Amino acid sequence: MFSFNKIPIVQRVITAIALYVALFGSAEAETIFINDVTVFDSTGSAPYQADVIVEDGRFSHIGPDLLVPEGAMVVEGDGASLLPGLIDVHVHWTASRAQVSTALLKHGITTVTDFHSSPDSYAAKRQWHQQLISPHVAYAARIAPPGGHGADWADERMTRLVASPEEARAVMTYLDNYQPDLIKVFADGWRYGNDKEDNDISLHALKEITLQANKRGWPVVTHTVTVDGGKRAALGGVTAVVHAIQNEPASDELPGLMVEHNLYYAPTLAVYEMRPDKIARYSEAQIAAGKARQTYSEQNLKTFMAAGVHLALGTDSGIGNTPFGESSVHELELMTDFGVPDKDAIIAGTRGSASVLGVSDDRGTIEVGKRADFVLVNGKPWEQVSDYRNIDSVYVDGKLVVKEGELVGIQGPDLPPAIPATALIDDFERSDDKTQYGTLRKQDIDFSFPRSHVLMQSKAEKPGENKILDVSIELENKPKPKAGVIFPLSEGSFYPVDATAFKGVAFDINAKPGTYIVALNSYGGKSSVTIDVPGGWQTRVLPFDSFRGDAQLDTGKLTSVSISVQGQGEETYWIELDNVKFTR
Repeated sequence: MFSFNKIPIVQRVITAIALYVALFGSAEAETIFINDVTVFDSTGSAPYQADVIVEDGRFSHIGPDLLVPEGAMVVEGDGASLLPGLIDVHVHWTASRAQVSTALLKHGITTVTDFHSSPDSYAAKRQWHQQLISPHVAYAARIAPPGGHGADWADERMTRLVASPEEARAVMTYLDNYQPDLIKVFADGWRYGNDKEDNDISLHALKEITLQANKRGWPVVTHTVTVDGGKRAALGGVTAVVHAIQNEPASDELPGLMVEHNLYYAPTLAVYEMRPDKIARYSEAQIAAGKARQTYSEQNLKTFMAAGVHLALGTDSGIGNTPFGESSVHELELMTDFGVPDKDAIIAGTRGSASVLGVSDDRGTIEVGKRADFVLVNGKPWEQVSDYRNIDSVYVDGKLVVKEGELVGIQGPDLPPAIPATALIDDFERSDDKTQYGTLRKQDIDFSFPRSHVLMQSKAEKPGENKILDVSIELENKPKPKAGVIFPLSEGSFYPVDATAFKGVAFDINAKPGTYIVALNSYGGKSSVTIDVPGGWQTRVLPFDSFRGDAQLDTGKLTSVSISVQGQGEETYWIELDNVKFTR
């Protein structure tokens, strides 16, 4: 089931949020009476005229000639159509959360997923979205097989690796600490016909993932782009495939398996569209290959639709310059271009997507008791889906958030408020193996396969002695391999930290003799400095003004500190660290 604000956030963040609320406030739901509007409820029923009453953020009455509740805000619906807000089941938040929220709402998207966040950041982001004018956000925990697509950047804090049922059970137990709203599995490694291909997940591992997720009420969606992968998704008990199957025409077997196993299909046509801005960067061979893949996308969508496969709306927004909000509406247009009836496209983007996320009892249709996430538009999108663009107003939880194309109210800033830095970052003494900032240490490893390896553990040389961090590194055979350790300064490195009261960073280090990279990451970019370590314990103090980057270091928006090494393939390194801190 959907869940929001499940995990309490650290006290410093609560204080910052409380200050923001005091300054900007928040809108309350009110009773709304919509008079004589055409309702397309996404249940499959024909459109009808009705009065609609919204109370406490939900539809309380729908019918003809209703009485206006005392004190209600009256909205004249004559000539307008009322539909559920769209639900996009495939979104990557790759830009400011305030900007993304605004773009989504302006296009009538009232619920979305987040496929781009590590579980340790969920609590902070859930809390921050309460202060934004925002759609509802469902957070997806990412899982991939070793060497699989989606596992080629960041470490396992971002994408957990699963190759067996035993690993699946362990990963689900880990995710219990963070309570995702759904699971995304990067199931297929086919990379669209390119030379580079990644690993597929095995069926027995996928079955265990879905078994464990079902016990917890978490839907499972997959990055699946091949016919064989579609069979594996159906047999594995997956809730939905959230990409186009486009490597070849669907087999005779696949549509029946999808129907038998109630597998939903969200083809993300928008991200694959051969738009002029994409074609401008492509070679003739790439253009030809892209057009061929989209031809398979169209053919397979028609095949699945004819077989009775349930559809949903997903875009992969945030990837490949696929714009937020605009792409969700355009996805409906592409679906109808490929043969989906207009009304069925709307139902896919509302009721279908709600079913994928396991929230169809709560939203996705216009029915009494459902959440009042809806749009008022000029036109009849169930007859001409592009009419969904003619939005007059958008409501989330019964609150007006968009009117005549503009956001109602003041959107929150691009960045959440900064948390004041404290001096000690990590001395490796906490019993829960977290930093003194209460964060999970992360591996700093190179991009793409093969990836370098990092093993780190806090330990004491002798019982009763102070602990240190012991880091072992094996660099892979690739150009400029790199690895090390990252110390996030807030959960998931989401909230910026203000270290302007300090002058630099310091730490005690003993390492294999060599040159090491110390980096400060911030919302303004990354700055770094190299240090030569001759071996033997020493204290290094690095002033902020010794760090260099593409832009001037902004110590008021820091997100993490890292210590890494870059060398040659198959080189091994070791680092011992203690007392990582800011200095005055």
